[in-house]
Amino acid sequence: MSISEVYGEFRCGKTQLSHTMSVIAQLPKDMGGAEGKAAYIDTEGTFRPERIAQIAERFGVDPDSTLENISYARALNSEHQLELLNTLAKEFASGEYRLLIIDSIMNCFRVDYCGRGELADRQQKLNQFLMKLAHMAEGM
Repeated sequence: MSISEVYGEFRCGKTQLSHTMSVIAQLPKDMGGAEGKAAYIDTEGTFRPERIAQIAERFGVDPDSTLENISYARALNSEHQLELLNTLAKEFASGEYRLLIIDSIMNCFRVDYCGRGELADRQQKLNQFLMKLAHMAEGM
């Protein structure tokens, strides 16, 4: 597996892409999907189940079962974000999951560690998070 970063200006479609990928990950392989579940860690409160349902309908799949196959969690701070990742690592070991979305990795770290005086702490915690993420990707 791999790690991909999507970046861009505010309101350029990053979350929309994440929603679409959450649906595509569940599609059968003959439809370009990965036949698995998706996990979504939301740090900004931008996850919209109604948008997932619309996208699922566009692909001709059941919106309710599509939503059931997305493990959603709202990260409240950077420590909680790491806890969620650790929990998901155990779930990903089952082999049912094909996609993990974190929208956005940096948001909680920016809020929790603001100012130059906390830059070293922020970088250390961010590195810990990214190393865990890389370890998960290698194990899939």
